[in-house]
Amino acid sequence: MKKKRPAQLYYKMFCSYTAIVLCIVSALVAYFISDSKKRVLENNLQAMERINREAAEYIEDTEGVSDYLFQDLYRSETELEDLLAYLRMETEEYLEYGLDRYSSEDNLAYQGIYDFINDAFEGYRNLESVELISYETGNLTRCYPQQIFHPGGDGKARMEEIERPDFAEEGKLLYIKEIRDPGNMTSIGCMIFTFEGGQRFASIRDNPYTELTICNQNDQVIYQDPVQENWTERMGDSRYLSLKESENLYTVYTFLNSRQASALPFSTLAMILGAGVAAAALGILGIGYYVRRLTARVDSILHAMNQVTTGNLQTRLQVNNKGDELDMVAQQFNKMCEDLNLYIQKSYLAEIERKNAQMQALQSQINPHFLYNTLEAIRMKAICNGDREVGKMLYSMVTLFRSQLKEADVITLGQELDYCKRYMELFEYRYQGCFTSRVSCPVELLSIPIIKFVLQPVIENYFVHGIERDRKDNLVEIRARREGGDLRLYIRDNGRGMAKEDIEKTNRELKENFQEERKDKSIGIANVNRRIKAVYGDQYGLLLQAAAPKGLLVIVTIKIEEKEKDEEGNVGRG
Repeated sequence: MKKKRPAQLYYKMFCSYTAIVLCIVSALVAYFISDSKKRVLENNLQAMERINREAAEYIEDTEGVSDYLFQDLYRSETELEDLLAYLRMETEEYLEYGLDRYSSEDNLAYQGIYDFINDAFEGYRNLESVELISYETGNLTRCYPQQIFHPGGDGKARMEEIERPDFAEEGKLLYIKEIRDPGNMTSIGCMIFTFEGGQRFASIRDNPYTELTICNQNDQVIYQDPVQENWTERMGDSRYLSLKESENLYTVYTFLNSRQASALPFSTLAMILGAGVAAAALGILGIGYYVRRLTARVDSILHAMNQVTTGNLQTRLQVNNKGDELDMVAQQFNKMCEDLNLYIQKSYLAEIERKNAQMQALQSQINPHFLYNTLEAIRMKAICNGDREVGKMLYSMVTLFRSQLKEADVITLGQELDYCKRYMELFEYRYQGCFTSRVSCPVELLSIPIIKFVLQPVIENYFVHGIERDRKDNLVEIRARREGGDLRLYIRDNGRGMAKEDIEKTNRELKENFQEERKDKSIGIANVNRRIKAVYGDQYGLLLQAAAPKGLLVIVTIKIEEKEKDEEGNVGRG
């Protein structure tokens, strides 16, 4: 058995500290994983925002280019006249018109619409094509870089195709500009600028977790990567984070799967877990070394204690001068062994004297007055010897005896509260550091007359059944309050309390003034309840309630006796 106890202590402490270390390391690992996932998600969110912004900026740039080219056309009178003629005339007629204009120029440097379009292709590499559609002739001319022109197309069919709600050209950005005659502002045709979009959007989407979708004004997809069906379902999916940027004719949508975007690479996860395992291993090794040394010191203390139990009072413990609790125990143990012989002799003599005193007390049949006088003498002796704490305890006992011997059956509320204070002071000395009490009463209520000892039995019931000696915050609180013609005394504690069923049963017995006394019920509480009902009436007495968060609340209700009446018969309450 001597070796089993330190082994149990070692394993308990080792397991407890190891559990604490594992919990701390697990919490740190979880924190670092969570923080790393958060950072990865933030980086991917920034990438999504950048992709959304760059795609919207590209769309804005192409729209700006088309607006600039259209406005530049109207700033050039020669090129605009040539375009108006081109849209109004048939091909052969326009060729003759162009030759006449060319020959009429002095420097033979006529600038027509084809020259304007070629300059546009040279200035803007992302411009893929320009289409000219005449509303009067219905002709369509497609223009491409490198001076490639394809006249003679069906302009009416092209316009019908563009105006369909489901129209969309994959990877292309189209901008339609109406051509009006400056003279009468009538619309005679249109120009369609087509910019490349697919390759540009693909180069922008450089984050594998970001999904990019470009839609026209009819929500028809012109670019989507990765390709998927029902992209609109991403908008309402809680797993996806989304951004939307509208640029007049086109809208940019970007989506990010938050779960996939926050996933850690295997190398990062392995590094965090490895660091956690290494920290836990080092902590456990340190705990094992520390606990082993600690339990060795405890083992030496247990061995010395066993030596004392065999009568060897010469045993001594080594003091390591570390200043910890075990060194304090060793010092106190050594001092105890040194004083034990003297203490044993004194205790023998004291025991003999105590036995003699008991025999004399039995023989003389000590009465309460003799006890009161004796306690008073002991108190004065303790004060003379400088032991004021014992004097205070004896004073509280003397006060209680005096209240039993000399006071009348009806006293004031102030006297009753004073008795309770003295009574609770005795328990504060007994349970030093574990029990406190508070008494609160308005000054105007202290003179109210009540029967004696209605509070002390309730307090005594708490010390018998309610106090928890292993706690440091035991508390009893007494409050007095006047409610109409009644005096209510609230005695609340934070002790063990009672079950709800027991409270209800006890309250029924108190209300019915139940006479039978049972072992599991407090005789003091029942006695107080019967005395109150006998003096003040059946509507008064005691009531039990559960205190919050724990404990018991006892409510004592007493009638405030009438003291005087005025000339008209009105009652004046004391």
